[in-house]
Formats: sequence, C-alpha cells, structure tokens
Amino acid sequence: MAINTTQKEVPTGDGNPTAGGAINDLNFPISERNDKAFSPLRAAYAMKGQALHRTDPKDGPVSYWAERWGLVRHLPTIDAARRFLEQIGGRL
Repeated sequence: MAINTTQKEVPTGDGNPTAGGAINDLNFPISERNDKAFSPLRAAYAMKGQALHRTDPKDGPVSYWAERWGLVRHLPTIDAARRFLEQIGGRL
C-alpha cells in the first residue's frame, strides 16, 4: 500500500539571515530607526488603553502625545513618553 504525500517545500538560499546575530541599525534608513524605538512604546501604551501619537519627523523636531477618552497629554520627547508610560503603570 502506498501513501501519497507531497514533498515539503524547502526555501532556497538563506531563509533566515538574522539567525545567530542582531540586526544592525545601520542597515535601515534613518526614518525606520526611529520607528524601532517608537513602535514598542506605542504598543505598550495600547496595552494600557491609551493611544500614543507623534508628529512627522519630516516636519522638524518630533513631539509626542498620549490620548485616552478624548483627553490629550503632550509629551515633548520620547523620554517623557517613557516616563509617562511608567506613571500609568505600563512597562516596555
């Protein structure tokens, strides 16, 4: 009796170029480097029921603001945003 099975597809080349090493920030454009710091912070705010926003880096100095239930708190720097996250009980 023969069992008909299909062969598993095996990717060609290096399917995981970052295995065993860290991603070098210099491989990313500057705009994406800032996202690496902002995205986890935004996710941590979301876990606490808040929304974290920022101005467009192309427009000049970046500032941040947290929003919940229509109330807004201005956070001038990313460090201020981190400190406010700690105040509301969040962690990175």
